[in-house]
Amino acid sequence: MEDIIQKIISTTGMDRTAVEKRIEEKQMELSGLVSKEGAAYIVAKELGLDLVKALRKTVELGKITAGITNISVRGRIERIFEPREFESKGRKGIVASMIIADASGRIRITLWDQQAEVVKNLEPGIAIEIFGAYTKENNRGEAELRIGRRGGLKVIEDSTLPSVEEMGKNKQESGRASIAELNEGNFYDVRASMVQLFETEIFYDVCPTCGSRTKLEGGKHTCPKHGPVTPKQTFVVSGVIDDGSGNIRAVFFREAGAKLLDMDMEAAVAKKGHLYEDVNIIGKEFVFRGKVRKNKMFSRKEFIVNDVENVDLRKEIELQINAFGSNQ
Repeated sequence: MEDIIQKIISTTGMDRTAVEKRIEEKQMELSGLVSKEGAAYIVAKELGLDLVKALRKTVELGKITAGITNISVRGRIERIFEPREFESKGRKGIVASMIIADASGRIRITLWDQQAEVVKNLEPGIAIEIFGAYTKENNRGEAELRIGRRGGLKVIEDSTLPSVEEMGKNKQESGRASIAELNEGNFYDVRASMVQLFETEIFYDVCPTCGSRTKLEGGKHTCPKHGPVTPKQTFVVSGVIDDGSGNIRAVFFREAGAKLLDMDMEAAVAKKGHLYEDVNIIGKEFVFRGKVRKNKMFSRKEFIVNDVENVDLRKEIELQINAFGSNQ
């Protein structure tokens, strides 16, 4: 922050008081959606300083992978999750998240503490820009967006981005693929049958605040971010799906696994040791939605499922008619 102020002063000749006032005004103008440091970068750009060039590596959401830094993205808010309070190491905080989408894909953004307050000023459908961001791999093996200390969020008033409804329709039509067509790193809808359910039950403990896996150290569960916590238990289901063109290992974390088994989360966790009793889904056809990734241990593709639906014949007929018409 101090480096930015000094560069503005040395380049423009403005006095410190004027610079700090302009930064505060910019932060107020953006309704607190950026940190003071993020506001300083915006002010620097407005004054013609080349300080933010490294932060303007704009990336389409569908091309984002874990481990990227200093990126800018644009998208419409698809869903906002209610902020949750947490307490860690004697400190109370707040965490919120939301899903944004563009024509290429969607991603979750996690917001901590002061950042989480911004969701009060947002709603689904709004177009936003996130700058000074970085990505991390979450416990589902997916990339997740975080805002860095030099980054921020601003609303785009006049955006050419399609509406959330249009993007959802496009994804439903263009995202359907056979298993033989699946490519690593992309999102798809796949209509297939569950042909095998791996019977090994995998239950594990997670942080109740951020959902990260905890480590058992000295008899206490520890979250990498929130320290000692009282964990909650969750699970992962895996098996094989087949659509006639091929088959692939499918992995269902948490709610997706419960939905596959036609249970709610509490009921599924309560059945630990007997999770698959009275479950009869082998041979049943579903529409699976998720992302293809490479299993590093076995060096093969697998399908990480984030939603499961029963086959709706009316929708399937409409898809076939639309696909036929587009090929004429």
